[in-house]
Amino acid sequence: MQLRTHVVDHDTDKLAVLGEHIAEIWGDQPPTQTLTGVAALALPGMLFEVDAVAVRP
Repeated sequence: MQLRTHVVDHDTDKLAVLGEHIAEIWGDQPPTQTLTGVAALALPGMLFEVDAVAVRP
């Protein structure tokens, strides 16, 4: 599993919230994750976008 997360105007508070949710879902074995801070996304009001790649056995 790999996640790519794009966050508008990211800061440490947003990173902490993201980390909490990742831990809730995957516990102590989180997926590889790339976080990118961006100025804006495709639609007005969008604050984050997640691109996920998963392999099913």
